[in-house]
Amino acid sequence: MTLHPETCDYFFIRHAPVEKPSGVVPPANPPIKALTYDVTALVDQLPKGAVWYISPLLRTQQTADLLIPSLEPAGKSIPSPDLVEMDFGEWHGQPVSDIWPQIEAGPLHNWSFITADRQPPGGENFLSQIARVKGWMNQEESNFSVQPKVVMAHAGILRAALALALGGQPDQAVGIPIPHFGVLKLTLMDPARATAAGGCWQFVGLSDPMVTMG
Repeated sequence: MTLHPETCDYFFIRHAPVEKPSGVVPPANPPIKALTYDVTALVDQLPKGAVWYISPLLRTQQTADLLIPSLEPAGKSIPSPDLVEMDFGEWHGQPVSDIWPQIEAGPLHNWSFITADRQPPGGENFLSQIARVKGWMNQEESNFSVQPKVVMAHAGILRAALALALGGQPDQAVGIPIPHFGVLKLTLMDPARATAAGGCWQFVGLSDPMVTMG
């Protein structure tokens, strides 16, 4: 692995599919589906010897367990509460049909369940999630190192990171489709050197490794 002295690659990964009844908002902390996962295509996209950050939720821990044996992380993975999925509060595990009367009066979103500023009862909105991720990314800037990073997280986290890297609008980012096992690659330029236009984060790609599940 050759490291560039001015940049660091970040690989944000969405977890495996989860167990949940059809037609409901996912529970707050479900396990992944009990399937046989062929993660070869995903492993081939990821660096060995990386620093691993993992959301502390069960589904991300279980997905990391599928990958880590092949990737020789640098030390123990780092649990990162700022990387948890958006909190849907009282809506977790509830039928969408029961929640819809609270949403249908609007404002509505063309591509997402709710708008970026809509806050479920007892939960948070996407704007709050972006703020969490921004704090985490700011910390990464402050602690810049060239060693690659793998970030095992959730669809909302990948959307937030992409929005922050591109300076995009939250209501556009909240509707971006993120597949299970999808990989968002960002590159961080050493902030001490990133003094010209374009910011210190670069969007490199968003891929679906087409993991085969049996």
